[in-house]
Amino acid sequence: MSDGQVNLYRAGDAEPVVYATEELARYLRMMDDVDVEIQGFGERRPWACAGIRLGLLSDFGIEQHSVAKLDDRIYVDVSALEGIVAGSNPRSVLLAAYRFLEEVGCRWVRPGKDGEYVPRRDLAQLAVQLDETPSYRYRGMCIEGAVSYENVEDSIDWAPKVGLNSYFLEFIVPYTFFDRWYRHLNNPYKEPEGLTVEKVVDFRQRLEREIKKRGLLYHAVGHGWTCEPFGIEGLGWDSEEYPVSNQVSPYLAEVDGRRAIYKGIPLNTQLCYSNADARQAVVDFALRTVQEKDNIDVLHVWLADGVNNHCECPDCRDTLPSDYYVQLLNEIDAAFTQHGIDVKIAFVVYVDLLWAPQRARFNNPDRFVLLFAPISRSYSEPYDLELSGVELPEYERNQLRFPSDIRENLAHLKAWQQTFHGDAFTYEYYFMWDHYFDPAYYEAAKVIHADVQKLARAGLNGIISDQTQRAFFPTGFGMYVLAKSLWDDRVSFTALAKAYFAAAFGPDGEACRKYMARLSKLFDPPYLRGDSVSGLQGEKKMRSISAARKLGTIPEQISAFEPVIERNLESDQACWNKSWGYLSYHATIATMLALAFKARAEGKPRQARDRWGEVADFVQRHEDAVQPALDVFEFVRTLDPLFR
Repeated sequence: MSDGQVNLYRAGDAEPVVYATEELARYLRMMDDVDVEIQGFGERRPWACAGIRLGLLSDFGIEQHSVAKLDDRIYVDVSALEGIVAGSNPRSVLLAAYRFLEEVGCRWVRPGKDGEYVPRRDLAQLAVQLDETPSYRYRGMCIEGAVSYENVEDSIDWAPKVGLNSYFLEFIVPYTFFDRWYRHLNNPYKEPEGLTVEKVVDFRQRLEREIKKRGLLYHAVGHGWTCEPFGIEGLGWDSEEYPVSNQVSPYLAEVDGRRAIYKGIPLNTQLCYSNADARQAVVDFALRTVQEKDNIDVLHVWLADGVNNHCECPDCRDTLPSDYYVQLLNEIDAAFTQHGIDVKIAFVVYVDLLWAPQRARFNNPDRFVLLFAPISRSYSEPYDLELSGVELPEYERNQLRFPSDIRENLAHLKAWQQTFHGDAFTYEYYFMWDHYFDPAYYEAAKVIHADVQKLARAGLNGIISDQTQRAFFPTGFGMYVLAKSLWDDRVSFTALAKAYFAAAFGPDGEACRKYMARLSKLFDPPYLRGDSVSGLQGEKKMRSISAARKLGTIPEQISAFEPVIERNLESDQACWNKSWGYLSYHATIATMLALAFKARAEGKPRQARDRWGEVADFVQRHEDAVQPALDVFEFVRTLDPLFR
């Protein structure tokens, strides 16, 4: 191994560059028996400093090319502990440091310390040359599911290690996501813990500091604009009785002859968008939000959540929601421009807003980013860009059917792109619910890889993944595929699979990869999603002879692989040890789950419910052992309805 000292020199005091230097030092110490000293350049010229130098491309006279403000470019030229680790912005310096470490063998297979694989290396023998610009601009994740503070902090920490550059904290106060965990919803074996809104505000502020420390693009808010400006908190989707004052009620959407909180859920309550005063209240609130929070890079301004809940008053009903939406966005843009605010605004193409505006156009397109959110799509098929023959249905207020077919979703996007020619990315839900329909995550990862390869041709510049933060059970392969494909959309699925399983599971990684691939096919994700039996209803929709046959072979497959799991459980490599530990729990859960779904496919609903009850009880009892990797709240909430 190396003998002596490694010198790291940092250009400037930008927080992400400082952090990048500290991180590089920490991992180098773990890889070799060296002392690492960090210092600034001082009055010295960069080339006069013997060691590894970190900073912006411009600090070293490296030509910037044409890298946009939100984009990343990394440059690494290091040999024998001498050279440069640089980026086009402070965040990119951190990304460059992690890419250097990745090239010399480090891997991050899931969030948390036990998710990092750090090899022992002779640092003096290492040489890395990189000059990379990621394939896509928007590469990130959004808070969802049930989370502890530590779950989200770990996600933010993990993101740049795998090349992600963005994090999205939804809502003004992201209360509901933390409340689900601290109240331990969907787990009767855990006692609820107290949580206040003030505590979640503190969580948010601390997480914002973690985002800033890494220079990640901070995406904020999303839903809430249709209630928060009127003094009504949008904390989640729980239904309650909300008395509405005479001052506020005229601003709310009229649905079925009433202006009220829609089904008791403020976040699902639309406004009367023809009402100029209602729109002005949103404009004023948006202005206050960005003035009070100067750390937002992309402000998401969406309408209410839910479907078929738009205003039916005479002034609204003959105008598409998207026309009033663009009018509102233009008014927010005008206010921001007047006050010298250059924050980007993301607008969402989602449910009722899939239908593109007929008349309204953006006055300042450069302000805006289109967010395509095909929440109703099926993940049984990847993006299909052949749209010939797809006919979009007419907009029918509050009587809409939303498309599961990806081609119809993309046809709506294309209609929007005929009126808006600016920046765009997509908001996908791979790890919100869908991964529970592929309990081995392997077939789902193939769809993710195929989707990413087609984004550019669809006019989309990346993905923000709306997801549970704990999508790593039994592996983080799907998330790894998403992150690494967004960085380089030319990388093959096979290469990603081999690299991931070797890093996560060690010498038996290839055997584990083949095992996961087999289980994934046998669980028959299209059947679990209901896609292979579409058009059927009730118990008939449950039945599938072919699915039952495949599901019935799963316990045998798992039993045959258990000796491999057993012999790896005592690995002295912490990352591998934890990976095999999760796989051991997964073997038990997957066996029981396969039997539950087999009974369902055989048309035995009572037996299926009983077996599902055993699955739910097991994961609830063992939640502490799998908590960082499996979101028990979402797992139960997603699968339980399939057995009712």
